[in-house]
Amino acid sequence: MVAEAGVQIAQPGDALGERVVIDLARAMKNVSFYEVGHPVVQEGLAEVVSDLSLLLGDRTELVMKLTNGYLVVQDEPLLSHHASVGNLIGACHRRKVEVIVFHRGITPDEVEQLVAVLAADAAALEEAGGIARALATRGVRRITVEHLSSRPKKDWQLTHASALDVLRGAARAARTGEALDIGSVNVTVNDLVEDIMTDRAIVHHLSSMKGMDEYTFIHALHLCILAVELGRQIGLPRAQLEEIGAATLLHDVGKVFVPLAILRKPAALDQEEFAVMSRHPADGAAALAREQELPEVATVVAFEHHVHLDYSGYPRARGHRPLHMYSLMTSIVDVYDALTSARPYRAALPPQQALALIREEYAQRLEPVLLQEFLRMLGPYPCGTMLRIPAAGPLPSAGLGTGRRARWSEECYLVVTRPNPADPDGPYARTIEMGSQGPVLGEDEAPLLDLVDPRMAEVVDPAAVGIDLRSVLQRAGMGLPA
Repeated sequence: MVAEAGVQIAQPGDALGERVVIDLARAMKNVSFYEVGHPVVQEGLAEVVSDLSLLLGDRTELVMKLTNGYLVVQDEPLLSHHASVGNLIGACHRRKVEVIVFHRGITPDEVEQLVAVLAADAAALEEAGGIARALATRGVRRITVEHLSSRPKKDWQLTHASALDVLRGAARAARTGEALDIGSVNVTVNDLVEDIMTDRAIVHHLSSMKGMDEYTFIHALHLCILAVELGRQIGLPRAQLEEIGAATLLHDVGKVFVPLAILRKPAALDQEEFAVMSRHPADGAAALAREQELPEVATVVAFEHHVHLDYSGYPRARGHRPLHMYSLMTSIVDVYDALTSARPYRAALPPQQALALIREEYAQRLEPVLLQEFLRMLGPYPCGTMLRIPAAGPLPSAGLGTGRRARWSEECYLVVTRPNPADPDGPYARTIEMGSQGPVLGEDEAPLLDLVDPRMAEVVDPAAVGIDLRSVLQRAGMGLPA
């Protein structure tokens, strides 16, 4: 753990799970330089087996998931930035491997065969029947792999809808004094955490989910998703991810006591109206405090999420006691989501404008270490960032995604669609083209740095150029109904 500005952040580099991943990645790299029998290779393989044995313990198997460029070992997210780990992730993706299962009794020879297969030519491996068949023919019995195509995709739209139902139920319980359905809260948060851990792209489609209807519920769900991902970013274990998920999902329940005329007022609140609004953290905390099965921290976050690091917010505290780390995390994601959401009195800001405003005007209110991690998590081009590309000559005949930057024959627009695990500064993007029913996303998706020199690109507000980006993303199957 490291501590700065009163915040402790778990460092995943000390975890045994991450050590296994790093050792496995290094072993794969060593095989590309040395013969398998070389002492350097054999020593690395022995380390992998030793660490795997420790991790397995009394378990019969250990599951490593590699989805959307991120690693999860036994439900614990691993956030290494080692280049060698990036090579391992890339090797698995090229071979369409999503899950590797290590069974008890694994031997150095079996790890050696896995490493050799991962280092083999991907095309030749596919022609020979794929990685699972290659392992089987090499006599590997205690390592199994699964193809992306063999696993059903999780319907996270269903999780989204279930979460909104839970929020409506929580609001009703707070208003009437009924007992909150804690079981539904726990199941929903567990599903959300699982979705985020196995499909990180959910975090990067938030811009397409924005809407005016039921803003408070949608806002709470977005904060839950962003806070859980921020928790992953700083290395929190699964149990803590579920804690902060429950706390942020319910943090605004006190708003059920605020009149709708104030919540939906299309202008700034006057002093009296703001006094009513500022009571919602205390009201929410009081409602959650009645629920003994909820984590106690949910009550704390409900009370503290508007206090701010510099205590400039509300409720006003008599003393400046340290704020809970979850409250500080919630404050950061709260500001970002509020700025990027449309409200009756202002339009939503594009992601980059929101981040610039946070750096310039909100930094003093937010915990600096956590803010830096949040900015790193979103990257320089968050999903939903739209770029205008000036005309610069003919397109290359090789097309997109070839590792060459395209030269556009006329002005066009790109939109960032998902992160790039191999290069956070170069997320994936697609063109916006004019279809029969209006703007649509182009078919090809490639890393931004393959498509354009960022120095040529201008970040633009979709609304300013007449593009409803939310609708464009939804037509491409990337959005959710708000």
